This record gives sequence, C-alpha cells and structure tokens, in this order.
Amino acid sequence: MSGSSYTPSALIIVTGMLLTGCLSHGQADYKQQSKRTSLGDLANKTSKQQVAAVQMSQSQRSAALASIYQQLLTLEPDPEIRTHVEYRLAQINTESFEAQSYTDLDDASQADSQVLAQLTKNDAALQQLIDEYRQLLQRYPQRTENEHLQYQLAKALDLQGKLDESLAEIESLLQHYPQTIYLAELNFRRGEIYYNLQRYSAAIQAYKQVLSASDNQKYQLNSLYMLGWAEFKLNRLANADKAFLQVFEALVASQQNTPQVASLTADDFAFEKLGSRAQNLAIDTQRVLSISLSQQLQAQSLVALVKDNQSLPYIGLYQHVLFANLATFLLDKKLNHDAELAYQAYIDLAPNNIWAARFSLDLLDLFQQQGKFTAMHQLKQDYVNQYGLNSAFWLNASTAHQSELLPHLLSFSDEHSRRLYANAQTLQGNERINAFAKAASALNTYLQLAQLPQAKPLLSKDIIHDQYLFADANFEAKQYQAALDSYYAIAYTHADEESSAALTKILQQSAYATTVTIRELIAQQGTNDTEQVTAFISKRNQLDKQFINQYPQDERALQLATNAAQYSFDSQDQANLTFYTDFVLQAYGITPLTSSSNTVQTARPLSDTAQKQVQFVSQLYANSLYQQEQYARAEEGYILALQYTDPQTPSWSEMRNLLASSIYFQAQAVKQTEPELAVSQLLRVAQAVPESQYAVNAELDAANLLLEQQRWQDAVEVLKPFQQRNPNHAFSAAIPAKLAQSYEALSQWDLAAEQLLLIVAKEDSGALKREALYTAADYYLKAGDNNKALSTFKTYATTYPQPFDVAQEVRFKISEFYQQSGDANKQYYWFKQILSFDRQQRQSDANAIQARQVELASIAAFALGEAEQRSFAAIKLNVPLQTSLKRKQDAMKKAISYYQQVLDFQLAKYVPHATYNLAEMYRQLASDMMSSQRPGDLDELALEEYEILLEELAYPFEEKAIEIHISNTQRAWDDIIDQWIAKSFERLAQMSPALYQKQELTHEVIDAIH
Repeated sequence: MSGSSYTPSALIIVTGMLLTGCLSHGQADYKQQSKRTSLGDLANKTSKQQVAAVQMSQSQRSAALASIYQQLLTLEPDPEIRTHVEYRLAQINTESFEAQSYTDLDDASQADSQVLAQLTKNDAALQQLIDEYRQLLQRYPQRTENEHLQYQLAKALDLQGKLDESLAEIESLLQHYPQTIYLAELNFRRGEIYYNLQRYSAAIQAYKQVLSASDNQKYQLNSLYMLGWAEFKLNRLANADKAFLQVFEALVASQQNTPQVASLTADDFAFEKLGSRAQNLAIDTQRVLSISLSQQLQAQSLVALVKDNQSLPYIGLYQHVLFANLATFLLDKKLNHDAELAYQAYIDLAPNNIWAARFSLDLLDLFQQQGKFTAMHQLKQDYVNQYGLNSAFWLNASTAHQSELLPHLLSFSDEHSRRLYANAQTLQGNERINAFAKAASALNTYLQLAQLPQAKPLLSKDIIHDQYLFADANFEAKQYQAALDSYYAIAYTHADEESSAALTKILQQSAYATTVTIRELIAQQGTNDTEQVTAFISKRNQLDKQFINQYPQDERALQLATNAAQYSFDSQDQANLTFYTDFVLQAYGITPLTSSSNTVQTARPLSDTAQKQVQFVSQLYANSLYQQEQYARAEEGYILALQYTDPQTPSWSEMRNLLASSIYFQAQAVKQTEPELAVSQLLRVAQAVPESQYAVNAELDAANLLLEQQRWQDAVEVLKPFQQRNPNHAFSAAIPAKLAQSYEALSQWDLAAEQLLLIVAKEDSGALKREALYTAADYYLKAGDNNKALSTFKTYATTYPQPFDVAQEVRFKISEFYQQSGDANKQYYWFKQILSFDRQQRQSDANAIQARQVELASIAAFALGEAEQRSFAAIKLNVPLQTSLKRKQDAMKKAISYYQQVLDFQLAKYVPHATYNLAEMYRQLASDMMSSQRPGDLDELALEEYEILLEELAYPFEEKAIEIHISNTQRAWDDIIDQWIAKSFERLAQMSPALYQKQELTHEVIDAIH
C-alpha cells in the first residue's frame, strides 16, 4: 500500500465516521458528534477490576497491561479464563491503537515523513486488530461479548474503507442482536453506506430506523438531514421537503436551552442566530430546500408545504426565512419574476405578519430595480391599506412594529397622494373630478398619519402644505363645503401666530381660496334655493371683506374690487363703476380717466394680473362712454385699456374694433363737408386699427375718393398696403386690375406684371387668365427681368398646351433663354418638349401645324441631333472594342433619330445639313474604327489579322456614308444647292476620287444647275 493511501484512513480516525456520507457529497456537518464507543469500551463492560493509579501515560499503561495479559496466556489457564484474557487483550490493544493513533497524529510539529510513517504503522495495527476480532469471533461464536466485538470489527472495516465488508458485519450484527444498544448508530452507519453506494431507498429505510430507535439523539439530526437528501436524490421532492422541515424543527429544538435563542420570536428569528455549527447545517438545508422548491412550483409549492405542516411546533418561528431564502435563491438564478412571486406568496399567506410588511419592502426594491413603476405604486398603496391607521394590523401592532412601519407609511401615503393629485391634474371632465376625490381621500390618509405624535420627528416638511393640497383636492373634486372648511381653517386658525414667509404665503393663498370657493358654492347651488343662494352671497361678501382687511396689499384685493366694478357695470351703477375704476387705476399709479388731463397715459410695466385689472376696469369705463356716444372720450378709454390688454385675448380684438368704430364715427361727421379731412380720418382708422372691419371699409372709402380724383400714385399707396394686409378679402379681388392699370399708366412694367399674376392666381380657368399670364411674362421682358419672364413663360408652357402655336412659341422662347445663359441641358429639354408636343399635335390635328411650327420643330430636332453627334464624336474606341463601340453606336442611334425627324419635316433649310451630318457620322465611325486602340497582347500575325477584321467592320459604314452623301448630292438635280450639298460633293471626292474627283466637271454641273 502506498504512503498516500493512509491519509483518508487517518482523517477518518481523527474526524470520526458519523458524517462520512454527508462529507462525501459536500453536505455540511451539523456538529462534532460525541466520541463514539471505542474498542476499549468492551473491556470496561466485562471487567470491574481497579488498578492502582500510577504516573503513566495511556500508551505506557496499555503496553504494560498487554504484556501482563500476554504472560497470562502463556500459563495456559482455565479455558474460560483464557477466553476472558483474550477478549481483554483485544480490548487493551484497541485502546492502545486509538490512543497512539490520535496522539501521534495530533502533533502538528511532525514532518510529513514522520506522519506518513505513523499512518503506515497505524494501518498495520488496525489490520492486526481486525484479524484478532475475526479470530475471536470464529473461535467463540456464541459469547455475549461478540455483540460489542462485531461492532468494533464493523467500525474497523469502515476505517479501512471496506464499506461492503463493514455493511455485511452491520447487517449480521443487527440480525443477531435486533435490540442491540448500538441500534441507532448501526442503522445510521448502514444508511451512510447505502447513500454512498447510491442505494437511496435502502438508505431511507435505514435512516427511518434510526429515527424510530430509542436513544437516537446523537444521530437524529443527521439522519433527518440525510433522509431528506436521499428523498431528494430519488426526486421525491415533497418527501424531501418534509424531511428538511424536520431538520429545521430539530435545530431550533436543540437550541432552546440557549437563552439568546429561546428568546427569539418570529419577528427577529434567523438561523444565523443559532450556534455556529447549527448555522452551517441550517444554511445547507435551506439551500437544498430552495433547490427542491425551484424544481417544483417554487413559491406555490412552499406555500403548500407550510400550510400542510402548520402543526410543527416551531414552523411559525422560521417560515418567513424559507420564503426569503427561496426568493434569494431565485434572484441568484436571475429569476426575478419568480422571486417576486415568492415574496408575494408570503404576503398573501400571512398578510398581518410583520414579515409580510418587510417582504413588501423587498418586493418593492425588486420592482424598482426592474423599472416596474406601476407595480411599485400599487404595492405602496397596498402597503398603506394593509398596515395603515385603520388596518387591523395597526390596531393590534406593538409600539415597535408601529415605529418600524410608520416611516414607510408616511413616505408611501405621501407619495401616493401626490401622485394621485398630479395625475388628477392631467385629466378632464368627470375623470378629473373623481381623480381629485381619490387624491383628497389619500391626502386625508397621509395627514392622519402625519398628525400622530410619534410622526413629528419623522417629518421633513410642514404638513400645512399637504393640508393645503387636501383643500385644493376637495375643491377640484367639487366638494366645495369640505374645501371651504379646510381653506378657512388654514387661513384664519393660524392668523395670529408668528409664521415664516412661506407659511404666511399659504395662509394668504388659503384666505383667497375661501373667496373663490364660496363663489363655486353659489354657482353649484344655482337657483334651486334662493334663500341658500342669498346666504352664500352674504358669505361671499364677508369673505371678500375679510380677505381685503387681512391682506390689504395683496393684488388679489384689487381683483375683488375689479369684480365689484363688473357688478356695478351690470347693474348700470355709473357712480360705483367710476369709483372702482379710479380705485384700481390709482392703485397702480395711473391717472384716472375722470381727471382734467386730456393726455392718454403710456402703459407702465405691470404684472399680468395688474394689467388685466387695469384693462378690465378701463374697458368697462370706455364701454360706458361708447354707449353714451361720447366717441372721442371713448377712444381715450379704449387706448388706455388696450395698453394693458394681451393681444391674444378676445378682449383685445373687441376693443380694437370699438376703437376703430370710435374713430370711424368721428370721420363720418366731416365726410360730406370736408372730403380731404374725411380721407385723413378714414386713413387714420386703418393706421390705428388695420385689422378692424371698420379699417377695411374706411381704407377702401379713402382709396375710392383718391381714384375719383385720378391721384394714381396716392391711390396705389393706399391700395397696395390694403392688398398686402388683406390678400383674401372679398374687396381685394378687384384691386389687382386697378393697380395694374395704375402701374401701366406709370410705366412700371414689373409691378404691373405682379398684379397680372395676382389676377392669374385668383381667376378661374379661361382666356382671361391665360392672356394675363402671357402678358405678365411679356411685361417682365419689358422690365428687363429675364428670370421672372422665364419663370412665367415656363408656367404658361406647363399650364396651357393650347393654342398650339402660342405654346410652341413660348417653349422656343424658353429654350432661347437657356441658350443665352449657356445651360445646354435645359435648352435641349425644351427642344424635346417642342418635339413631343409636335408629335401629339400631328396625331390629334395635323392641319393645325403651320410653317412656323414646322420650322420650330426642325430647329429643335436638328439641335438635338447635333448634340448627340457631338457625344458620338467624343467617344473613343479603346480596348475592349465591343464595349466602347457599343457606346458609340448608341450615341449614333440617338443622333440619327433626331436627324431623321429633321428629314421628315422636309424643310429645305435643314435637310441637306442633316443629311450631310448623317453621312459624316457613318464615315466618322468607320474612320474611328480603323484608328481605334489595338490590343497590346497580339503578335505580328495576330495584329495583321486584327487589322483585316477592322477593315471588314469599317467597310460597311464607309459605304453607308458614301451612299448618304450621294443621296444628298442628288438634291442638286432638283435645283436645291447649298454649302452642305457642296460639302457632300467634297467628301465624296475624298472617299471615291475615281468617281467624284473631277473638279472642273463638277463645277460645270453646278453652274448648269444654277
């Protein structure tokens, strides 16, 4: 046997064999078991002889006794005595072995070689003991001491790692001694061995026999633990879970003698508070239980397990720990949703337990980490409902529990109420009202909590702010009486107390809110109860006065005065209207309108509220003057009111119209007697209030007066601004014609064109609109504005394809614009348009095409042909020839297409030139092919063949060129001669000198033709 093989045996000797199975599977030990019955115990049970004490070590004493007993054997005593001596000698040797093995191995100062030597020695000694046991059992099979001897033999075989042999001895011992004092231990050992052999069913039976045995305290806990593991290994998870619960029960029971554990309650219980060894087993048991539950229905299985085992004495103490551990396990596995269900399962199982409240906070953290804000809000709301002031939990909770919950109740109820309040602000209609009612209820819940004596040190703010929100929420919920009571309590209960600026502000706001709320109560009451309405109105007057007395400098006191001005105006009480108007104006340093000054003041900077108040009272006062037909003073009142009026409000427009009306009616008084003054007044209306309908009428009246006097420029200066300000006004429809006429008279062609375009824009389709558009383009030409002329002509071309002759001329004009600007592409585009519309016209009505349109089409086709011919000429024939030749031929085809159209139009002015160009393209193609790039990888012979091939390819094109040139020269016989026919003769002389290089004869023929 090698030296290393001794190590496991030695370790087993040192640590004992009770948890061999557990350690082999990585399970934690609960605690070091008490020292097992040693082999020396056998002697103690069979001999009571006392030996005088001497100063000897255990090993020395064992050696001395062994020597004495060995000598006794040599004397051959009586067989019974000899047997007794042999058993006693075996016991002494066992004691000596155990003492020597433990002592020597406990010396940490020994070198590794010394330890190895000792292990070797121990193994030999152990084998000697086993041999002695077996010899005794064989020689004396019927002795009563054999129960203990066979027990020691089983242990010794276990120490050697011979599990099968040890198991056989244990099974034999149990068979022969079913009531053995080692019943619990032996069944535990056989359970361990079966477990290690993965015979889990047999292990379960063994562990159950341990649990049913008497005097099993040393093995009960580990048997329960291993029983659970064996069930787990067989995937009988429900049975395993029950066994693990029994482990927890045993652990708690084992610690009840410890004061700090015995005093634990479910509120503060944790397995970590048990002894250190109990903690280890508890931790491992919790872990495997969580694994088991995770393989079932998780939280659902745990709930069923707990409910089914409520009879267990201690389960109520630690059941929350099981849920917490399961949630933690699931979180470690990233199963966040399942962990949430675990927490929620406990909350549902024991909602009135303090741990349900604590787990709610853990669940809240989970929701927050995952961004589940809706779930967070609901959980906080449930927390407040479940544990708040009116809950059964709170009413029965201890002071400590209330103190633990109160910070969260305050925080959650505060947050919930504010969220409801904020959400209600976003809603409309009945939803808003109902939402504010809920917000008020939630705020009431928070305020009840916040007003608890023990809540005061927890608050970070003065609850008066929340009391104000509570009043506001009732107001928005149309619970006006409750709102009024709350506002009044805030405003005037603390009125005499010394307060901060912030608190004063809230008191002031609440005081003003009472005046608003009482008005809502009046409106809510309607006319159903006149007596009640009268009482409310009296209350309103009282609250208004109370507010003004309490806060005379508050700008809202002025608002109340403004309201009184409205009441006075409605009742036509001019005296009080004047009084309240002067009061408001003087409050803001504005000279009252009733003063002797005739100067209208310029608006001074005021707050929005102040401006509204000044505007409101001054408008009321001006309206009163207007009704009395005092238009000049009314104008002053409106000017003052407008200086403090927001232009975006309806009042602004209303007063502007009244201001214009006041000026207009002043002008009407002098219209007949002083026309020039009337024009001035009418124009002043437009200058003062240009947007008013009065201004429109006044301005047109003034313009008509000027036109009647033929004051063209003055009329333009009136009409033009009017047109710009009122482009869509019904009166504006006739203005462009009048302006165009005026501009024509003034030779302002571009301005006249602009007016014509306005007519085009407004006019329905018809000859007038078309002629106006063409004339506008022509006027732009006269004005020298080529860009606008071009743009207008383009509009005409795209809008009016008929009359055809005019449309073609317009397209040609457009092409000339682009020719002048050098933009060939756009010029060619319009040439193509000319050809396109020419084709369409020929298909629909060819008789409508006159000589001029044929000429335009010929010009366009010839120009496009030349452009394509230039593209054709620019393409070089390079290697590979087929690619570049394809491109050149494509360009040639396009050019031929356009030249063919020129030929089809048959204008002698363009046909010869087009024919010449066609022939030249064929000649050019043949020439370019012969001069094309040669492949660089050809030898002399291949190059010669390539040259021949090129000639064969080029020849047909050259012949085609000759053929077309000949057709062109044939026109000479029809008395048609120009430079291009002559050029065809010249080219034929070059290409076919034998036939055409006869200059004298050619000239004679030409002369004869002429």
